[in-house]
Amino acid sequence: MDYKIQLISLIFSFFYGIFFYITGYFNYNLLKKSNLVLQYIISFFYALDVALLYILLMYKINYGVIHIYFVGILVIGYIFGIVNVKKLRKKCQVIKAKLKK
Repeated sequence: MDYKIQLISLIFSFFYGIFFYITGYFNYNLLKKSNLVLQYIISFFYALDVALLYILLMYKINYGVIHIYFVGILVIGYIFGIVNVKKLRKKCQVIKAKLKK
């Protein structure tokens, strides 16, 4: 595999980890008020869709080759999303409170 394709795959995996966190957060918030069976069914299909989308997009980028370090970068992107989205949400709440005054 060419180094350019590996670099693109690493960058894509990082941003897909952030995307995975954000969509998982919205999925969790939408399902809070649902019954338990519906939560399991929707969560299963959400995880299946996100995994299949990742595989499909990696197939388009580098013919479906997924190395372990791509998954590691995906996890790092997820953790980065956890840390920075919470900070961004707090900043947005502060700005929203200032605009209301």
